[in-house]
Amino acid sequence: MFLRAVLVTLFSIFGLASASAQSKTVAITIDDLPYEWHDPNLHKLKLADAEQAAVVNQKILAALAGHKAPVTGFVNQLKVEQLGTEQGTAMLKPWTSGSFDLGNHLYAHKDVNDLSVEQIEEEIVRGDQTIGPLMKAAGKKLEFLRFPYNHTGETKEKHDTVAAFIAARGYRLSPCTMDNTDWEFTWAYNKMLAKHDDAGIAKLKAEYLAYTSAEIDYYAALNKQVLGYEPPEIMLLHDNQLNAEMLDEVLTLFESKGYRFVSLADAESDPIYKQPDIYITSYGPMWGYRWAKQRGIKVNGKLEPEVPAWVTESGK
Repeated sequence: MFLRAVLVTLFSIFGLASASAQSKTVAITIDDLPYEWHDPNLHKLKLADAEQAAVVNQKILAALAGHKAPVTGFVNQLKVEQLGTEQGTAMLKPWTSGSFDLGNHLYAHKDVNDLSVEQIEEEIVRGDQTIGPLMKAAGKKLEFLRFPYNHTGETKEKHDTVAAFIAARGYRLSPCTMDNTDWEFTWAYNKMLAKHDDAGIAKLKAEYLAYTSAEIDYYAALNKQVLGYEPPEIMLLHDNQLNAEMLDEVLTLFESKGYRFVSLADAESDPIYKQPDIYITSYGPMWGYRWAKQRGIKVNGKLEPEVPAWVTESGK
């Protein structure tokens, strides 16, 4: 009898622990579709680059499918055109199947801090030329928008006017609560690839996973400190060659920490995301920092892990 009672108690404890672990959720979002590159002067990608873009997207989508992870991919329409509208559209179509969908990342990935309200509105309208028809053809609603650099308006007038314009067009702002500064790692990775630096690439990949793990833990603790609980997290990544190679391991990392993958819509059903975005800043911090400012909660941002200096230097 005593043994049975002990076993029941242990089962209860571990069962609750398992349920608690499974209650953690994360929505994966990927910016700069259909492929991340940083040359606004390009009119059309070289054939080799276009082929590489196709491979990157195939690998990223395969990793997501393998982990049954929903995703919202945020598109820059200019990049669709630089790939060639027909090819760019074909590359985006798989992002509208099943639990995958697309969002607006503005037309040319311009910093809204440098634009007038009228220019921002034009960027938004031009940004859905391809994704609007694709989402409609897939029987889905186009509802999410994310600003480049997470800049949401550096003055109250700009912020509020643009927010009203977004709402009038049926969009919801997509926040993000976690990131891993993957663009810095990508710059270094691309240079190592060009030099065929296999040893450097292996070291970089290990560092990328270690840093991503540290950032996940940091932001989970930050958000819990500010809100009193850990909300559904929203992870920001980019559509690039490094993530094509590493996304499977990044998703496995989330799973090892007890996270379950959910859609962006499911994540944003949490009450915290229904509160209006009222924080005015010229910067683009993760939402935990914004919530802290709005609530008057002091957090120590110096505790956030830094990208290793050698990674930054390697990317210059």
